Amino acid sequence: MTTGNLQVAIYGFTSPIRTYEPAGICYETRIIRDKITLGHCTLPIYKNSPVPQPITQEQRKKSSEEPAELRKELFDADNEKYEKYLMKLDPNDCKNQDHYKVLGLSKLRWQATSEEIRFCYRAKVLKHHPDKKKHRGIVMETEEYFTCITKAYEQIGMSDAKRQAFDSVDHKFNDTIPNEKSINPDNFYNELAPIFQLNSRWSSLKPVPELGKADASRQDVENFYDFWFNFQSWREFSYLDEEDKERGEDRYERREMEKQNKAERERRRKEEAKRIRKLVDMAYAKDPRIIKFKKEQQAKKDKVKEDRQRAIREKQEAIEREKREKEEAEAKQKEEADRKAKEERVSVFKYYLNGIVNKSIILQEREKKERDIAKKAMSQQRKRLKKLAEEAGHWTENPRDKLTEMERIERICIGFTVDQLRELCEKVETLSLHLDIQKALTDAERLKKESAGAKVTLPEDKNKENEKQVEKETWTSEEIQLLVKASNTFPPGTVERWVQIADYINEHRKDSKGLPPKTEKQVIKQCKAVQTMNVKLPATTQNQLGTALPDEDVWSATEQKTLEDAIKKHPASDAERWEKISTDVGTKSKKACIRRFKYLVQMVKNKK
Repeated sequence: MTTGNLQVAIYGFTSPIRTYEPAGICYETRIIRDKITLGHCTLPIYKNSPVPQPITQEQRKKSSEEPAELRKELFDADNEKYEKYLMKLDPNDCKNQDHYKVLGLSKLRWQATSEEIRFCYRAKVLKHHPDKKKHRGIVMETEEYFTCITKAYEQIGMSDAKRQAFDSVDHKFNDTIPNEKSINPDNFYNELAPIFQLNSRWSSLKPVPELGKADASRQDVENFYDFWFNFQSWREFSYLDEEDKERGEDRYERREMEKQNKAERERRRKEEAKRIRKLVDMAYAKDPRIIKFKKEQQAKKDKVKEDRQRAIREKQEAIEREKREKEEAEAKQKEEADRKAKEERVSVFKYYLNGIVNKSIILQEREKKERDIAKKAMSQQRKRLKKLAEEAGHWTENPRDKLTEMERIERICIGFTVDQLRELCEKVETLSLHLDIQKALTDAERLKKESAGAKVTLPEDKNKENEKQVEKETWTSEEIQLLVKASNTFPPGTVERWVQIADYINEHRKDSKGLPPKTEKQVIKQCKAVQTMNVKLPATTQNQLGTALPDEDVWSATEQKTLEDAIKKHPASDAERWEKISTDVGTKSKKACIRRFKYLVQMVKNKK
């Protein structure tokens, strides 16, 4: 075979191809590397081959053929721009490179199939392998760039676990969730449907239900949220391990590195679960279908509750109606019995009233007759005495003495009783001498004055004793005024009335330092002394000692019973309670009813 001049010229410009002897470790290493690159089995030279089974002739034939389902239109163009990108990569930092872009699958990424990854890798090897370039006469300054292609294929093409690790942290994936305030019923489906579709790639269970539209059935909506509330994700974050345990010097250091890596993976996994749950919770809260279902469910519950309450209310009304009819019948019977009893009482009262009236009339007539008889007897005795005086010429001849005797006769007639006049007339009739008669008249007047004087001296002596006792206790005018005021402030019936009056006087008097405090006994004595002494106080209600209750505070048994019934009848919540109670009592004012009520409450407390 002759060699042309052109071939000689081309040979002179091409770099020499390195040849290897078919023996030795360098030869075997080159064969193993080429087989691993092409995805062939390395047995029996290298037993730890990443390819599990040797490729048969049929499989090699099929692999050499181009798959029919490849989406070549989505592959990246292998042009000068790609070569520049490839040359910029750092072979020592392959972990941070975009493996899909290195293999020309930046558009398909996680959606690329194993066949497409393998096809693209083979295409890159055939074009960018250093040996292939040398064979084509292309001189490269370095061969390390091909390591990036090899690492990319090892990460996403040779192991599903490694590919999942890289896909889990794909920087092209958008983890953001829209703000809850930006979601409304109008944009709910357009905003959240793509986000759920994007996050469905992490689901371990397939198929993943879709968000659906507004006309979706309730079962579909519930299935969708049930799936996402129990979402099972295969996403893991081992690719982001900061510590490479293979670099550990011993097993203890490697174990500690693995422990740190696991803790960091678990933290990221929890954050991812929280992100998914936040998305699902927001969608569930904003979903107009869920809102509609809840309203329908609440309407059903309200209807059931209303029906139940209506049944209970009707049953209660029936019970109350029956009870009311029974009470009305009992009240009617009681009213009839009360009416009959009242008629009987009225008849008995009328009977006794007629008897009392007749008896009072008889007594009045008898008293009138007795008064008439006494009046007639008095008139007769006066006429008798005057007649005796006129017949005797008033027992004197002197006109002046006669006038004096006439005045004395008139005075005796007015001041003496019937018996005294009768006794005096009988005595005058027995006497004949004028001097004896005048002496008898004088003695009668003297005895009359002495009897009247004895009656008057008794209260005066008592007043003097009280005055002396009061003088010993030294009550000032200010203390007496305070006594009068306290007696009106604490009326009869007040608990420990005299103690409160004494405390009131001791507290309100001005000059209390030099005077001893007033005791309960001193207050009682002074109050009685003031009542019996001729002390002239202003005629006002403030200065009247409250020794007796006013007419409104005097309650009969009937009024007390009526008050108790009225208090039970009118509840405390009624704003016009005491006006109605006063109207029912009839004979007492509103204030009197309130005072009586407070007095009864105080009596009950004291008994306790």
